[in-house]
Amino acid sequence: MHKFIKLINLPTLVWVLMMLLWPGKILASDQDKSVQTIIHLLDYIARDYPAAVQQGTIYNAGEYAEMKEFSRTTYRTAEQLQSIRNEKELLSKFQQLNDRIEEKSSADSIAALAKNIKTEVIRLTNYQVAPTRWPDLALGKNLYMVNCVPCHGTQGSGQGKLAKGLRPAPTNFLDSVLLRGVSPFQAFNTIRLGIAGTAMRGFEELSDEEVWELAFYVKSLRFRDTGIDSTALEKLFNQAEADVTLSDAATLNDRELQARLSESGEKATAKVAAVRLHSPEGHSLNSLQLAREYIAGSLDAYRKSAFGVARQKALAAYLEGIEPVEAQLRANDPQFTVAIEAQMLRLRKAVEDRKPVGQVKKEAEKSLEMVSQAGKLIQDTKLTFWLSLLLTASILLREGVEAFLIIAVVLAIIRTSGTKKALPWLHGGWLAAILVGLLGWFFSGWILEISGRGREMMEGAVSLLAVVVLVFVGFWLHSNSHARQWKAFIEDKVHRLLNKERMIGLAVFSFMVVFREAFESVLFLRAISLETSPENQSAIGFGVAAAFIVIALLVILFLRFSQRIPVRQLFRYSSWVVTLLAVILIGKGIHSIQESGIFSVTGLPLDFRVDWLGLYPTMETVLSQALLLAVILSLGYLNSRKFKLNG
Repeated sequence: MHKFIKLINLPTLVWVLMMLLWPGKILASDQDKSVQTIIHLLDYIARDYPAAVQQGTIYNAGEYAEMKEFSRTTYRTAEQLQSIRNEKELLSKFQQLNDRIEEKSSADSIAALAKNIKTEVIRLTNYQVAPTRWPDLALGKNLYMVNCVPCHGTQGSGQGKLAKGLRPAPTNFLDSVLLRGVSPFQAFNTIRLGIAGTAMRGFEELSDEEVWELAFYVKSLRFRDTGIDSTALEKLFNQAEADVTLSDAATLNDRELQARLSESGEKATAKVAAVRLHSPEGHSLNSLQLAREYIAGSLDAYRKSAFGVARQKALAAYLEGIEPVEAQLRANDPQFTVAIEAQMLRLRKAVEDRKPVGQVKKEAEKSLEMVSQAGKLIQDTKLTFWLSLLLTASILLREGVEAFLIIAVVLAIIRTSGTKKALPWLHGGWLAAILVGLLGWFFSGWILEISGRGREMMEGAVSLLAVVVLVFVGFWLHSNSHARQWKAFIEDKVHRLLNKERMIGLAVFSFMVVFREAFESVLFLRAISLETSPENQSAIGFGVAAAFIVIALLVILFLRFSQRIPVRQLFRYSSWVVTLLAVILIGKGIHSIQESGIFSVTGLPLDFRVDWLGLYPTMETVLSQALLLAVILSLGYLNSRKFKLNG
């Protein structure tokens, strides 16, 4: 986005600003819904046509049938709109879209035509678009950084690198006087359509959802430094909801929004800030709730013989309720995803064919039942309390005992050499490593908190990274480092440092030895934390406490009876736990990335799933777990053979 223009000092463009700030008349609700249906269908066709047709051949018969159905629906709906029916050129484009889909034209030509028609519909109808759910400001920020920063600057001050010399200058989004009179809808129209004769082009390549996210983010910029913490903002927003709907937040400017609130003064101003800064969680479940409302509304309208409204609501139930969570559903149960799409089609078909009310009711009830099932599928089932505790304690026990054994060897060498002045350096090194590890835990938590809707990708990436470290760093290095060779290396290294009295080198050695274990522990525990539900997060704390208690007991026993400590058995046990954790994490990691829509989903005929063990009915998750097990067992076999050959 190059400009969101100030026009106050440019008389020739005053009318543009007036159009931008004028909210316009709200069309009748039925017409609004018809226009929204057309826009949503055109977006859907432009985005999903490649899944139906590839290189002039039908790739998916079900998707292709939907493309034809949706295209015919846009034409029939457009014919019924007074603002469009007399526009012969536009109607011919609707027909052209039908013909091109029938001809199985290229995806690029279909997308370009659909987007062109959508732009014309918005322009002709002056449609007051409204988002179906609260926009995600984190994604809005990402879009802003990509499209708007060059002209408007990172903070929105209008002083980007390309701003110099632009006339009129890019808008300063921090300007309270100007932005107080602009609604997100007005920003939406400016971003979507641009402003003729200026550097502000229209962003037709963005979806409506993306434009709303960008528009809401732009409106939030001047409230970023309010000084109100997130807890207080959430409380203020909850209070504001009594007076303000999402439609109000989208279509009213800040002055109008404040007037809508029951309070006045500073509290009302704070509530406006809370509304502008609001970015709720739980988009998937909100989407399914929307599907339920539309299905119920469709049945209610059908009973009243409002067949057009019933059809639109049945269609919206799929487009706005099911389609947004399609990737998540497919990742959890591909067969069910096909089934629910078919059921939503049957509901629409029953409404279109004017079937008896009883039959439409039956299809609506089946649809509602499947929506409830979909909600259960995408509920993120986490690790159980006891499994989280066991994995946490086992990982820390493994890493902690290993670090202690190394430090114990160094301590023995120092005591034998009589170099007592080395002790503070040694202890200072490993204590510093633990401190850095703790900082790493809190820092990694901060990163995850700002990840926004990309949490699925973040969970997947952290889980897969933990698997790599577990197997190729933890298992491989630990298994292939013979105890006697490792001990000899430590003794040689420490003796050389002590002989040369390099105490800083000893501290660094102590730090690195423990930091490696601390870093691995933080990574593994963060992966476990992501897969543990909020109410069970205490399991991680109990696991850490249990591990420290056991490590402390082992340290005491080791110092008194070092020969009697079953270190080999302890590490053998922890190796099996590490294997279990790796299998769980790779399954959950692949699954999370599938839910984000990045990885493909291939369903299996067997209907099984154990979420907390990372088991899902998709080829990708099962194969990844099988391959990982094969790698771990192969490494174990090779390692045991090497030890036998070495005697």
